[in-house]
Amino acid sequence: MRKIFFTILFVCACLVANAQGKFTTPVEEPQTQNEKPRRGLFDRDKTPIDKKYLAGACPEVEGKIVWQKYFDAGDMTAKEIYDVMLGFLQKMSKGEKQTEKSRVAAINEEEHQIGARFVEKLVFQNTSLVLDQAEFAYHLLVYCIDGRCEVVMKNMSYIYEADRSGGGQFPAEDMLSDDVALNKKKDGFRVGGIKKFRMKTIDRKDEIFAQIARTLKQAQKADSQE
Repeated sequence: MRKIFFTILFVCACLVANAQGKFTTPVEEPQTQNEKPRRGLFDRDKTPIDKKYLAGACPEVEGKIVWQKYFDAGDMTAKEIYDVMLGFLQKMSKGEKQTEKSRVAAINEEEHQIGARFVEKLVFQNTSLVLDQAEFAYHLLVYCIDGRCEVVMKNMSYIYEADRSGGGQFPAEDMLSDDVALNKKKDGFRVGGIKKFRMKTIDRKDEIFAQIARTLKQAQKADSQE
């Protein structure tokens, strides 16, 4: 009888403890397919960085960051390329993000050369609560010869938070160069706030060059159909 009594007592104790959750095995809530695991407060973003933003992405000539690219123009003459590029730059200077300072500043029809200065809004973040942007200034120089043209992007600078402490005007070399923007291994960014300048500026350069390539390709197609 005593053995039966203690057995009944133990079973009752277990039932009470289970009711209070003491012996309940915790069950993790299943994550949905799109749900990402929470990151710690000081965890760093482990997302791989596109190599186009890393070492060599911002080449320097005599200490200044300069991008240059040659564009094929098929059978077009230097004069035809010049006319197409002049129209492209004039239209670009009136774009949505351009300021009143953007303009085609110099033309040399005889040598088929064009110089334009742009001052536009470079937007880093635009939400209902935050508008983070800089005023981005640069020159585009175009040199046309039969069959191709060279485009040079140089003399870049930013005006960022000029009305706040730490803000002001910054040359591109202080924001984009490998030594300033990248870590010692050149496989990632330095901890700080200039990562966005390098990435957004490279994206903008790529966008402009892609637009030029499309414009010249369309001009070649139109010329061949005449």
